[in-house]
Amino acid sequence: MKVWTTLTPDELRDIAASVGVKIHSDYAGSGICKNGRAWNFRLALNSDIPKRDSGYKYQRVSASTYQNNRRVAAVCWHGHRDFMRAVFARDADARIKSAISDYRGSEAFELDFPATAYRNVGSLMYPMFMKDTCTCSWGEYEDVDASIGGTTSVRMQQSMITACPHVIFTPDHYRADGSCKCDDPHDANMGEWGYVWDETSRMWAA
Repeated sequence: MKVWTTLTPDELRDIAASVGVKIHSDYAGSGICKNGRAWNFRLALNSDIPKRDSGYKYQRVSASTYQNNRRVAAVCWHGHRDFMRAVFARDADARIKSAISDYRGSEAFELDFPATAYRNVGSLMYPMFMKDTCTCSWGEYEDVDASIGGTTSVRMQQSMITACPHVIFTPDHYRADGSCKCDDPHDANMGEWGYVWDETSRMWAA
């Protein structure tokens, strides 16, 4: 990730330690490097924290259906969330750019990060959301909040997504009863996403 901030590399390391992660490849203090005006680095699991049955704190698992929750050496969605939130707590005007998002300030982060939990990192046939590719829900680390937070009100399930004509992975596209809004002519999101309302079928078309 890239972080534009007034915080120093040592302060970023302290934040990582307070959350329970480390800076990747930081054995000689060289895991954080300068990239233009931003600090560039990756997060890593913290092997100094006692390992539980589920693995290390914020342990990611494989998104493959055939890997049977195989643990991988990477920090999960919750770990990145907690680290970013801690950075913004120290510097509310910071900017953090990851592979999937670009948060410009604390307010934008709190507004936008919940939706990334539902980013599909599996396949179309067997979707896996970012929030589910870890062991945080096992509850072995009491200080890990495995909930999503924010304003997302629909818990998406594979059956909901596969029943949607366009297989849309955005929580706001689904009603509380699990049905999708492909048949709602007043849904503004569909138009913004490039779909066209078809009066004949009474559905949004690609």
